Amino acid sequence: MSFDSTSSLGSISTVNVYPNRSLTIVSNASSTDESHFQTVSVYLYSFNPDSYEDRISFDFHKWATTEELIEKVLQQKQELAHQCADNYELYEIMGTLDGQTFKERKLDRGEYPVAVQMLWTRPMHSESNEATPKNRLVLRHKDSSLLSDGVHFGSTKTSSTIDSFLAKFLTQPQDREYPDLCMLPELTEQTLLDNLKDRFASGHIYTYIGPILLAVNPFNFFPIYNPKYARLYSQIRQLSSMPPHIFAIANITYHSMLRIKENQCIVISGESGSGKTESTNFLLHHFTTLSQKGSSTGSSVEQTLLSAGPVLEAFGNAVTVQNNNSSRFGKFIRVNYRENGMVSGANVEIYLLEKSRIISQAVGERNYHVFYYLLNGASEEERQRHYLMQPTEYSYLNQNNFYAAEGVNECYEYQRLKYAMDAVGFSQQSQQNMFAVISAVLLLGNIQYVRRSGYHSDENVSIGNEEVLSIISTLLHIKASSLQQALTMRRTVMKNDVVISQYSVSEAKDTRDAMAKCLYNALFYWIVLRINQALLKKERLTSKTGYYIGILDIFGFEDVGGKWNSFEQLCINYANEHLQAYFNQHIFQFEQEEYLKEGITWTNIEYTDNTECVQLFQSKPYGIFRLIDEESNINNGTDESMLDKLNQFLKTNEYYETPQKRESAFIVAHYAGKVKYQIKGFREKNKDLMRQEVLMAIKKSKSAFVRGLVGNDPVAVFRWGILRATFRAANAFWQAGKLAKKRENIEHSKLPRDNKAILTGISSDTHLNAFLRGEISQEIMPPFCDTSFFTTIVSHARKQPNVQVEDCHSALKSLQAVKAFSEKKSITGKPSSVGKQFQHSLSRLMRTLSQATPYFIRCIKSNNEKISNLQIPNHFDDNIILRQLRYTGMLETVRIRRAGYSVRIEYKDFIKQYRILLPKGCESTTEDVKEFITRHALIDNNEVQFGITKVFMRDAEKLILDDHLHRVIMKHIETLQRCIQALMTRRKYIKLRNSVIAIQAATRGMIVRNLLREMYNAALVIQRNWKRFKMEQRYQKIRRAVITIQAHYRGVYARKRPIILQHFFSNHV
Repeated sequence: MSFDSTSSLGSISTVNVYPNRSLTIVSNASSTDESHFQTVSVYLYSFNPDSYEDRISFDFHKWATTEELIEKVLQQKQELAHQCADNYELYEIMGTLDGQTFKERKLDRGEYPVAVQMLWTRPMHSESNEATPKNRLVLRHKDSSLLSDGVHFGSTKTSSTIDSFLAKFLTQPQDREYPDLCMLPELTEQTLLDNLKDRFASGHIYTYIGPILLAVNPFNFFPIYNPKYARLYSQIRQLSSMPPHIFAIANITYHSMLRIKENQCIVISGESGSGKTESTNFLLHHFTTLSQKGSSTGSSVEQTLLSAGPVLEAFGNAVTVQNNNSSRFGKFIRVNYRENGMVSGANVEIYLLEKSRIISQAVGERNYHVFYYLLNGASEEERQRHYLMQPTEYSYLNQNNFYAAEGVNECYEYQRLKYAMDAVGFSQQSQQNMFAVISAVLLLGNIQYVRRSGYHSDENVSIGNEEVLSIISTLLHIKASSLQQALTMRRTVMKNDVVISQYSVSEAKDTRDAMAKCLYNALFYWIVLRINQALLKKERLTSKTGYYIGILDIFGFEDVGGKWNSFEQLCINYANEHLQAYFNQHIFQFEQEEYLKEGITWTNIEYTDNTECVQLFQSKPYGIFRLIDEESNINNGTDESMLDKLNQFLKTNEYYETPQKRESAFIVAHYAGKVKYQIKGFREKNKDLMRQEVLMAIKKSKSAFVRGLVGNDPVAVFRWGILRATFRAANAFWQAGKLAKKRENIEHSKLPRDNKAILTGISSDTHLNAFLRGEISQEIMPPFCDTSFFTTIVSHARKQPNVQVEDCHSALKSLQAVKAFSEKKSITGKPSSVGKQFQHSLSRLMRTLSQATPYFIRCIKSNNEKISNLQIPNHFDDNIILRQLRYTGMLETVRIRRAGYSVRIEYKDFIKQYRILLPKGCESTTEDVKEFITRHALIDNNEVQFGITKVFMRDAEKLILDDHLHRVIMKHIETLQRCIQALMTRRKYIKLRNSVIAIQAATRGMIVRNLLREMYNAALVIQRNWKRFKMEQRYQKIRRAVITIQAHYRGVYARKRPIILQHFFSNHV
């Protein structure tokens, strides 16, 4: 595991082992657009883990589905040609060749494998091929046992490796290398450090301090995040029931949200490079896994978030001295859940992008990643379209001669960025517009100014390389003349006159740099807006939203050196002071205040309270930000005068110091140590002014995309448009009713005599805007339209000095502006300073955190050199880690967790939860609860205290009660089971007996019927034989009679014949 690594893997599913065999074929691309095709490799298992001769690699369209890929693989593989595609699945696996599987996810049939593959992070060239995790697409039979006849899916080697690591993980020693620092028999800084070191050497990077998780960044991959671990931690309800793991924190947070029906948040803090971002990714994976339960909604949200990750990293991360992928902004990710625990959507809030990095970087640092990705990875057609050059040719990039980060393939990262933007939903046109703006930002730094003698010998300035200006105007679709005037001239309005004057060289450069920072900052926030739109789920609009889990991944404490700490570091460290104060409040202050409030015996534990340091920044009227704002608003103010004012008003503050040697700097004693800030540039960075001339020039761009970047918030405009449409519809209905009444000659008492304003407003403007301008009165507004809010807005706007009413109404174009008016802030006056904006956003964040139940994860850097186990096994820098433990107050945290009562339950809740154990059940009183706990044989009364409204106890006593409750419940369950089993057995017996009786009756009936049938048949046989016999007798009798008659007749005839013959002959003779 590595906190520095990034992965596009989604939710974790059934684990197997890493593939070791692949097959190769080539498929011809049929599309004419070759840019839409990407080589895809599909792996199978084999007996020989070192065999790579067979690999299926073919060109595949980026929007072709998993189903199509599986069918193509089966067609090309001879022994699988007869198989059905429905019997196979495609998996995305991250693991190493030696059998360590870290993550695994089954791709949906409708997913796009090419897009998934492009989100993978390519390993550094310097990393070992055997131990470095890689991503693969793996074809697998649904039974996960055989791929085809005789081809087995795994190998004994890989399975045994994973199982042995899992066994080692689950059998962590309890009497040494304590998983919870509260279990240490002797608590000192050294024992705490030694315990962490021993656990780190054994591969256990997570350690508890009660419910707080310590995560030591090993700068290496550990196979403790595969689905086996996810399944193990998905059912736990107590942290102590399993070894420490970030999955345990995620699981407890998720189930706490569902159980107590409250919002939850996880605050991840630590220095830059300590692994906060990777911890955030692990949490997101596990949250989505917990909430899916057979649904694909969570997977889609996670995939969107993971696709957004490379985009935000490209535009908001940069190489710094401390971290090769340092986030230069903070983010708060809120995952929204329905009441049934299913994910309904998410959103990302951004805090303080470091804009000054665009125009300058410290030694050993680079600009934002996206600049280098674009310049190295763009196609020839894109290079010509956006007028791209080499990084060495840009003034904003060649300040330190640091162009390429070690082991990073910029071309690959550019393709990965494009596929990530495709997955989020950025159209191709939007992407090209974004790249055009990026190119313009870089070219702005190449604009050169030259002095020339002007009228009355004033110093004037002009642009020396107008060809660069022409290219910028082409990229931004702005007239070159308008842009040139905006970058060289100032327009000053004095009463009714407009005075145009030339900038000096320094002023012109400041204007140029301000434009570059403004464009890039606007582009970044536009990207965040689009990401949030992609994360917004339709289910949230149609179903009741439940609660949310927030994950705060904000910039860590920074001290880049006394010569380089500037305004950005001041803001970052101010935010960390706030978070440390928030941590102290929940771990120390609130807990000890509750003990005193409840009246239990308690000895206060001293801790480093940084509240006064926070007040040093924000107190009125002499806080650091207040004084910086005050000096920034003075036209002739300077950085030096700002420093003098800081020294004058803050020199007596214990957290503010001045350097021993005179220099343009001041020192703040932060909770993490003293930091020296160079005052140079503070004033300009805080003002961050965007000249109105430049702003107006950009707003006149022919590109809607460019205009939208510096215009109003698109979300606010959209929502305001809905509101306007609502008023327009209401006005239409109202007008229709009025006309109907007119036709009926019904006088409308409230209608004014002059309706011209209304009738013209229908075609030219909305009813609301006409009302805001004062053209119509409140009386003629529809009865259901509450205009008091807007009346307050307009009245406040009219009271503002130096603000015209018409401008006030024109400013009411976004909900942000409406909110600003409602909070009595000036919109059209001077813009808020960067410090004030950051204070407001940070206050909003702290309010959000205060509305949720917090969990804390403290990330610790194991060393400053970012050395992993591959280079120096278990490189654990004692001094670095001890310093981090000290300034975060971990020793005091362990003390209060050991001495404090982590379990506190109100008596009514205790009665409700443990009513089965109480003699009087639900009718129990507070005294009954106390008597029950006091007389409980296994509970140590010294570990329990009774407050006014709550009972306090240690975790061990709570576990004893829970175990007793569990045994009693299980006993009742067993009794109930026996009764139910007896009842079910009796019912089964009765049913069986009835069935037997029914069968017997049916059998007897059948036997009787068979007997009767046999008797009937026998009677028929007898009758037939008897009748035959009687007929034969009669026949014989008749026959004998006939024979007798015949004989008699023949005898008579014979006797008569001679006589007849004699008579005949006698007659004829």
